[in-house]
Amino acid sequence: MDDSISYTWPIMPKYKVCEHDKYGIRKNHYVLFKTREHSGFDITADYGTEVKSMAKGKVIFTGFDGTTTEGLEQFNMGYGNIIEILNDDGRRCIYGHLSEILVKEGDKVNNNTIIGKTGCTGGSRVPHLHIEIRRTNTNETGLKNTINPLDVLPKLDFSKINLKYTTEPYSELWKKMASEENPWDFTEEDIWYEEDKRYIK
Repeated sequence: MDDSISYTWPIMPKYKVCEHDKYGIRKNHYVLFKTREHSGFDITADYGTEVKSMAKGKVIFTGFDGTTTEGLEQFNMGYGNIIEILNDDGRRCIYGHLSEILVKEGDKVNNNTIIGKTGCTGGSRVPHLHIEIRRTNTNETGLKNTINPLDVLPKLDFSKINLKYTTEPYSELWKKMASEENPWDFTEEDIWYEEDKRYIK
């Protein structure tokens, strides 16, 4: 494994980082509404924002991931439109919930190669990019198989990123997730659009 390669942000965070965005344990998952592991880091972004590769590597998969769990329908779960890149350091990077995929399997990428555009596909309820860095070239997710992306990405002072996400109909849910008092205080009623393909796209 080549530990010398550098990582760069695929999107520079523009909106305040919510507790729901962070790597680790989510106390209230906005599809399952219960405690759930989060194996990546989410960057809230305007729909159609360009996504860049985080490191040098090779595209090993593109397509739609509709992983189903716990009896939910395909429309509700999974990474949606996804790109998987095997970095030169041996780690597999996942870029999920895209609206567009702009690379194909076999393509080689460098830092900052434009690979796709953000969306709200699969198990997404607010437009964002899910980034996940697996320790090795594995299909297995989960905290034991991944690292916190913030451990390898350039350091940012999230306290200085305070812009609010205002795009409807997602904004009310985002405001609850961004709450400093109770960021886990949302229910399925707050996501009335969850089966509407005009918004989950």
